[in-house]
Amino acid sequence: MIAVSAWLAIAFGTLGAILEVLRNWPDWQWWPFWVVDYVAAGLLIVGGVSALRRRGERVLAGGWGFACAMFWMSFFSHLGGLRAAVEVSAREQRLTLIIGVMFAVTVCGLMLTLLGQSRRP
Repeated sequence: MIAVSAWLAIAFGTLGAILEVLRNWPDWQWWPFWVVDYVAAGLLIVGGVSALRRRGERVLAGGWGFACAMFWMSFFSHLGGLRAAVEVSAREQRLTLIIGVMFAVTVCGLMLTLLGQSRRP
């Protein structure tokens, strides 16, 4: 389970960093709103590589936990915006769905890591 979580973390962190650049390229938000995404991506990538070397399962769990909390806030913030709006664009609906899927992936990654750690001697 740890190996699956580690490879998923490396892929998710890399994809997340690339998508963050694509999403913000023409008009970057205030720096705290995008730096946090790179912190999550970095923790996932470093944690994934370290866990594959059997040295960083705690970093991997921390990365998944950090990303999970970040996507929790993002998903429910967007969902609240959709619920409060009278008219919602298809783009905003798609973005909320994508964030929801990414949130689900972070929950799965965290669960895989925690369950994998509890089974190790």
